[in-house]
Amino acid sequence: MRAPFQRPENVLKRTDELIKVGQSVAALDFLYDALTSKRLTNANAASTEPVILKFVELTIEQRRGKQLKEGLTQYRNIVQHKNPESMATVIAVMLERITKHVTEAQQSAERATIGLIEDLEETESPEDMILSSVSGEQTQDRTDRALVTPWLKFLWEAYRNLLDLLRNNVRFEALYQKVSNQAIDFCKTYERKTEFRRLCELLRNHLQAIGKYSHQQTAINLSNADTMQLFLDTHFHQLDTATEMELWQESYRSIEDIHHLIQQSKRPVKPQAMANYFEKLTRIMYVAKNPLFLAAAWHRYYNFIFRQTKVFSEAQLQEVANNVLLSTLAVPIIKASSRILTSTAGKENKHRTQRFSNLLFLSSAPTRVSLISDLVSGDILSRVDPALRPMYDLVEEQFHPLSICREISPILGTQIAGGEANSKYGQLLCNVILTRLVQQLSQVYTSVQLDFIVGLAQFPAPYTMSAAAIERFIMHGARRGEFQLRIDHQTRSVEFDTDAFDGAQSGGNGAQLQASPADLMRSQLSSVAICLANAQRVACPAFVADAQAQKAAAVAAALASMRDEHRVAVARKVVIDRRKEVVENAVARRERTEARERAIRQQREQESERQRLADEQRRREVDRAQREIDAVRRAEALKLAESIREKAGIVVDINDLDMLDTDKLKVLQREQLEKDKHDMQARLKLLSRRADHTERAYRRAEQPLLADDYEQQKRNDREHHDAARRAVLDTAREKHTHDVALKQRVARVFDDFNVVRQKLDTGRSEALAAERRRLREQLAEAKEERVAEYRRLRAAKDEADELERVKREAEREAEELANAAKAAKAAELARLREELAIQRARDEELLRQRMEREAEAEAGPKAPAKYVPPSRRTGATGSPAPVSASATPPPPAASSPKPEAPVSTGKYVPPSRRQRPAQ
Repeated sequence: MRAPFQRPENVLKRTDELIKVGQSVAALDFLYDALTSKRLTNANAASTEPVILKFVELTIEQRRGKQLKEGLTQYRNIVQHKNPESMATVIAVMLERITKHVTEAQQSAERATIGLIEDLEETESPEDMILSSVSGEQTQDRTDRALVTPWLKFLWEAYRNLLDLLRNNVRFEALYQKVSNQAIDFCKTYERKTEFRRLCELLRNHLQAIGKYSHQQTAINLSNADTMQLFLDTHFHQLDTATEMELWQESYRSIEDIHHLIQQSKRPVKPQAMANYFEKLTRIMYVAKNPLFLAAAWHRYYNFIFRQTKVFSEAQLQEVANNVLLSTLAVPIIKASSRILTSTAGKENKHRTQRFSNLLFLSSAPTRVSLISDLVSGDILSRVDPALRPMYDLVEEQFHPLSICREISPILGTQIAGGEANSKYGQLLCNVILTRLVQQLSQVYTSVQLDFIVGLAQFPAPYTMSAAAIERFIMHGARRGEFQLRIDHQTRSVEFDTDAFDGAQSGGNGAQLQASPADLMRSQLSSVAICLANAQRVACPAFVADAQAQKAAAVAAALASMRDEHRVAVARKVVIDRRKEVVENAVARRERTEARERAIRQQREQESERQRLADEQRRREVDRAQREIDAVRRAEALKLAESIREKAGIVVDINDLDMLDTDKLKVLQREQLEKDKHDMQARLKLLSRRADHTERAYRRAEQPLLADDYEQQKRNDREHHDAARRAVLDTAREKHTHDVALKQRVARVFDDFNVVRQKLDTGRSEALAAERRRLREQLAEAKEERVAEYRRLRAAKDEADELERVKREAEREAEELANAAKAAKAAELARLREELAIQRARDEELLRQRMEREAEAEAGPKAPAKYVPPSRRTGATGSPAPVSASATPPPPAASSPKPEAPVSTGKYVPPSRRQRPAQ
């Protein structure tokens, strides 16, 4: 039973309470029920976002991917119409949390691996040695599988689920591409090649499914330039990652996807992206070992970046030009004869060639002749490195079989083999040179010595070819139909065939020493036509004169009508331009009209959509109120049905609760109990009767068979025992006989074995003793070095400890001096406080006396009293009241000055005239 609907605020409050008491699983289940409630669809996205964030946090902590996907699906349905940005926030938080857990798991695995190492000087523990002998895993691998792998799987599952949630939805197309790029980065960061292949296949299926779901309201429109640019950026990122991970099949598929998108795109692709496209295509063709399309890709790459001078520097252009030159020269110069290729192979080759040509945006397949023509007609040779420039002249223009290897060896040895970027063309260039060498030898000679060809084909290291390799190359060429020759191993010679109908043709227009018989046969008809034309000119001069006169008349007529035709052509061009302008204006007007109508239509659709949403909102409010009333009534009926089920065990259909009341439910309960009781009694009676009859029949049937079965079992056991005993005895007897024979055979050679072993031991004893002395000396030297190293380290450690001790003593003395200074300062401060207190007391006493005198002066003269000595006067020794420290004694009154009298020890001085001691 699903929990009743609650407000998001109450859901969060209840979830926090469950988490605080340690019931995270119950909190997650509660959140899951709240999110999957149908009534939550009408909730506000702002109030629902904290709920989904808490749900994401709990599902990540418990690694429950299925519930996480279902919760995100429900939240997507809530926010996709009104607030799609909230979905991006939730996904960003989710991926950040999972990535954080993965990082923490990696750190925990590293700490766990370090903690398992007990002895740092021990290279490998016995446990690791035993485990490595039965499996190829190390300790780090096992720790990663236990700690890191579960979180990596959960992160990969999260990426797959997110891509399934966001696919084919125009409101989340930017978020979909962002998650796709993050998934690609995940595969690249953790080197997950298998997952990367699955991810590429998943993205490819999503791209193909766009047309299938184009009728939906949220379908993606690839005709939109911004949408197409997002897909292109993602697939270019996929291509870069596949190339870096060296997954060449995925790189080729990504290239095909990008080519398909470029053909559909209405906006031109960025120059950097297209340059990256052709550069990756060159690497793919190199891995595919297709020299022809490798050179074509480099040509396309150079032609594209040639005019992009603001993006690519001259150094980059020169590097690309070098690759164009070398790859073009490395294309095989002979194509196999058509008689060698089968029809199936020809169709497959044609299909592959067409696919490669489409990827290069070529209308027809390239050839070596066309590539050489492009190389010569452009400015590629002017940008090539001057050290590589002679390669073209030597291979194409000035090729001579007797000197080509000697002249080209310096370039192959220094420029080609020495450069990392150019070394990949070295072997291909050697094959081209060797092919052309054999081809031109076949044009001059009918047979040559094989050693002569080996002597001519001398290439520098590391491209040196042995005689066997050269012979193997020639035979492979003959098998493929490139050469028409035979090798006579008896005479060590090569015999060239003069087949005039050979179908093999040179793929290049390089230098030829003379025409081959096949070339002469192909030009036989043209030669006959030339000879017949010359004979006609000599035999029929009148016919030739008439032909020349007709030609001159035709030229004169053409010159006469040239001006008129030019005027007509100009007028026609003006008419065409005017019609074109009219058509363009009409198209522009139609586009403006369509744009205006489209804007009006969109505005109307938006108004209708807003009205529909308002009506839908009102309807939902009415439905919500009615559902709340129904829920209350249904809850009461459900409570009654639950009580009946607990007491009587009757299951009442929830859909029929509205049609039932309390009396009907009680009657139904009573009827159900009576029926169940009757059915149970009948069933028990039938079962007991059936069981009794069945058991009685079994025992009657098996009783006469028990004795026979027992006897048969005893006989079988006896036979098996006897057979097993005989087999054991026969095996022991045969083994004993074999062992005795083996001992006798070995005993005959035992004396000879002892003699040979004694000789070997005697001969090797001196060498063994010398080796033992050497090992002892090495061991002694190693011990001395270790002792010296230990003493040096010990001395350094003692010196460091002594410095540390001196430093600590100096710090302690400084601290004692600081403490003493603090104590002296405190004592001085206490003394000053005491003196200040004394001064205050004295000031108070003087103030009191002054106040008394002022009071006496105000009271007037009094009658003379009896003299009282100072020692008996009242208040002579009174304690002064405290006053503030800042108070100063006032000066004596001007009306009663009292001069100071010197103190004498012989005469009495009144207290008022006594001199105060200096302070």
